[in-house]
Amino acid sequence: MPPPSDAASFSLDIRYPVYAAVFASDTTLIVAGGGGEGKNGVANKISVLNIDPAEKKVEVAEEKVLSKDEDSPMSLDVTEEGVIAIGVNSSTAAIKTGKNEHLRLFKLESDNRIETQERTQLFTAQHLEEYQKCTRFSPAATYLAIASSVGIMHCLAFPSLQPQFPAIDISGAGGESDIQDVDFSCNEKLLSYTTPNSVTLLSAVSGEKIAEYFPPPASTFRGVRFASHDTLILISNHARRRGASILKLTLPSDIYLTKQQSQPPVRTLRSLHAGVKAVTALDCRESIACLAGADLSVVVVRTDTLREIKIIRNAHAFPVTRVVINPSGTVMASTSVAQSVVLVKIEGVAAASSRRVMITSTIVSVVVIVIIGVLVQLLVQRQVLGRQGDMTVGED
Repeated sequence: MPPPSDAASFSLDIRYPVYAAVFASDTTLIVAGGGGEGKNGVANKISVLNIDPAEKKVEVAEEKVLSKDEDSPMSLDVTEEGVIAIGVNSSTAAIKTGKNEHLRLFKLESDNRIETQERTQLFTAQHLEEYQKCTRFSPAATYLAIASSVGIMHCLAFPSLQPQFPAIDISGAGGESDIQDVDFSCNEKLLSYTTPNSVTLLSAVSGEKIAEYFPPPASTFRGVRFASHDTLILISNHARRRGASILKLTLPSDIYLTKQQSQPPVRTLRSLHAGVKAVTALDCRESIACLAGADLSVVVVRTDTLREIKIIRNAHAFPVTRVVINPSGTVMASTSVAQSVVLVKIEGVAAASSRRVMITSTIVSVVVIVIIGVLVQLLVQRQVLGRQGDMTVGED
């Protein structure tokens, strides 16, 4: 596909549908996907991409071809040490016997080789359509959370992969059972998961339910990310695909101390541009959030103001599956079933936006100083005139 018409964008035809992506470093992107089970001519792969933002170049550094008899990778994450956790269903025949080694661990070596480590099973394999929809390490890789497509979430201690607490099972909750996204707070104390109708915060240590929040009226949640230890960024899609909003929840200061918080979170809500219709993916790095729209656009948003600062229209030819941001928040990547990976340089956007905020703040400060100066001068004049008046009266 031709690259999107944006001067800061560059792209790669990866030659297979991409369903999962994560940055291992500022210049290393891991993507995974494929044609799934069967002889369809499209391999299942994990690819390591080298990125040169300055030259706007991206190339495949290494690829690991996975079994064509198993499902394609659907979600993944990576630690700072290069351990990759990825969700890959076993074959249909194996699942029918109750065996589904869906959690796979690989190691990204310094020369970009991908070495197989281990595979394990946590799901019961009672449903052929169940797969590892969400895979998320905590920031320091103390924990690994995975969630299935039927509403079961496991939080594991890492690297032992032992359960941190009993699995959260909401598979019988009807429309509430669809876990859309999971994430850990920056201090690793909270684990969040979203369903269409709520976002739930748990203690990452004990699994105890800390809080539950709900979307705006006539909306459903789609994604969640912690921008800081006390700030949640969420996406809410409006009913009947009539648009979407980005929501910031500033958590109460006692969220980590009590089960019943004294104050509700502070909510900041802003609607996204009308063309979005619905959001399909979200990622966040402190000051910057990126999201993908059902209109095939990719949007960059500031987390402090929730204002859109960059829109890449028609970023892909078909639906966007993932958006991810590199650790320094300078490059965003989006992937698609259209076998494409698009990279966007965003450091200039963030810097320009910060400069605008700084200039505006400076102007406001100067105006306030001038006003204060004028007021002080007027007060001094009045006091002087008052004293002169008093002296005149005395002389009479």
